[in-house]
Amino acid sequence: MKTTFKVLEIINIAALMFLLLGGYGIAFTGALQVLAAILFVILFPRNKLIYIYFGLVILFFLIWNGEFTWLFLLPISLIFFLTFIIYNQKKKL
Repeated sequence: MKTTFKVLEIINIAALMFLLLGGYGIAFTGALQVLAAILFVILFPRNKLIYIYFGLVILFFLIWNGEFTWLFLLPISLIFFLTFIIYNQKKKL
């Protein structure tokens, strides 16, 4: 489990590094973070915060109309929320 958690951390760090690419990196960041979240659910299915994360991701895609407006603050917030979830769980191990 520790090896899988380490992989999860590396995926999250790589996702955060894609933010340096600006608008192009956000799509890669989102894809990597969803992958990390799926791995997290497999490792820690009882963590309630990860389900809130997935709910917010689904909500974003349901109401997003393809434009870069104030709504795009939600994915940026989700990046940091998932990082918080991962490192908060690490403290509990």
